[in-house]
Amino acid sequence: MSLQLTSLVAFLLALARAGGFVFLAMPFSSKMIPRVVQVGVAVALAFGTLHVAMSYPVPIDSSIAFVGQILVQALSGAILGFVVTVFVDIGMAAGSLLGLFGGFSPPPSMDPLSLNQAPALGTFYDLLAITLLFASGGDRLVVAGLIRSMGTEMLSQPSLGLQVIVKSVSIFFGAAFQIAAPVLAVMFLSQVVLGIVVKVAPQLNAMQFMFPLQILLSLTLVLLTLTLVPGILTAGLHYAFIAERDLVGG
Repeated sequence: MSLQLTSLVAFLLALARAGGFVFLAMPFSSKMIPRVVQVGVAVALAFGTLHVAMSYPVPIDSSIAFVGQILVQALSGAILGFVVTVFVDIGMAAGSLLGLFGGFSPPPSMDPLSLNQAPALGTFYDLLAITLLFASGGDRLVVAGLIRSMGTEMLSQPSLGLQVIVKSVSIFFGAAFQIAAPVLAVMFLSQVVLGIVVKVAPQLNAMQFMFPLQILLSLTLVLLTLTLVPGILTAGLHYAFIAERDLVGG
């Protein structure tokens, strides 16, 4: 295989993996970003990682084998993107839990990143997570994981990939609950106290102010617990980095 053909094949394989990653990994896959820009980002990543992809052998013996490799690379990039998206969406899940159990559930608003309807607190935490991701340089860390994956056969051990995905989803739910747990615990205790007050002193008619008090208390606790969010989201990004490393066998 000539050098020019080898370079072209390596570029197309790198483009397939970068495209699968960009079209699935937040915030690169945001619907606010035009498809043309996403394609441009994928092409730029493919060019930037071409030297890494060419450092590994490219065993392409036929057109069928080449198409198969393209599909494998696209699927590998999509798996990496899915793992990143799982950890970036921790904020959205935590905010949705707080809105559901805190009594603060106005009509869903439009999430400016995904262009989907989401609870107000979910959108707030999602924007906070994306802001912290860029402010902390996490986007470069995520792209570094993609660069390290170039030229590696991620699907050679399907059981390892499945383990990483299951662990990532488990950490996702655990981290979301960890953010929402302090508020949920206090809200549960407030419900217990209000229930006791209703039983002991029914003449107070506590039901009239129960829901406004619950909303006020939940918003106050959300503001007080915002200091916990950066640390938990940073830990989630760290786990995403570890998951990428495990997937590429590094």
